[in-house]
Order: sequence, then structure tokens, then C-alpha cells
Amino acid sequence: MKPFLILLDVIFIAAYVGVVAALSALGRLPFHIKILDFFLIGLATARLSDIISTDEIMQWLREPFVQIETGEIAGREVQERTGRGHGIRKVIGDLLSCPWCVSVWIAAGLTYLYFAFPRWVWLFILFMAIAEVGAILQTMSTIFVRLEKYLKGLGVPEENL
Repeated sequence: MKPFLILLDVIFIAAYVGVVAALSALGRLPFHIKILDFFLIGLATARLSDIISTDEIMQWLREPFVQIETGEIAGREVQERTGRGHGIRKVIGDLLSCPWCVSVWIAAGLTYLYFAFPRWVWLFILFMAIAEVGAILQTMSTIFVRLEKYLKGLGVPEENL
């Protein structure tokens, strides 16, 4: 498996070098980024990473590479995603199973596209960032509802609110 991890590292570094060379040739090699755009790219990265690594809509992409194992932790059923098979298939599966791992690739891709084609990509980054803000607000709302029920003495709320 180690040679395939090295291969992914080489691909990442080669893409970086290629993009830097292309942006430099186009006269678009960045030296700064607007703070708003920085945060929007970060939010868009978080949303896309979650979509790719966990959301049902991208199951078709993960299925050939990722296996889901069900287990129990502290009396609760949990699912663990791991790479399927061996070699490059397993490495890609492990990558797709990890939102933090996917986010590095997504951040690189969005950043490259932002500087190469800012007008084309900015709107996509914006609506993915807005979607992530919505997801954060929904998660916070769920937490507050559960906390309220707990504090009112209704016990620990069930998963299905």
C-alpha cells in the first residue's frame, strides 16, 4: 500500500507544480487573497468534502472503493468507512472515507480554479459556502433542541428529532 500512498503524494505535488507553472505563465500567480474569498473557499471546501466523503448523493463515487462496517460503541450502532480491497483501490477508498483527507484535495482544487478562472468558479464557491453555512446552522439548531429537551428533564433525546 505504501507505493500507492507515495503515488498519490507525487500526483498532488505534480499538480501543484503544474498549476503554479500555468498560473505563472498566465500572469495569475497569486500573492494575496481577499479575506472574504478565503473564508468562502474554506466553507465551500468543508461542504464539498462532506458531500464527497459522507453524503448519499455521492455513494456511487465511493461504492467501488469504500466498504462500510457496522459496529457498536458505548451501546450505539456506528458505521466505519474504510478502503475496499488492496493497493490503489484501498488507498482511494481510505482517501474518500476521510473528510479531512478529501478536504486537502478539494481545497487545492478550488484554490487552483479560483485563481485560474475566478469569474467561472466564484459563483460555485459562493453557493457551496452558503450551503455549508446552512448545514452549520442546522447542526446548531439540532444541538440546541436536544439541549433544551435535556434541560427540561425530558432525558437524553433520541436521534430522530
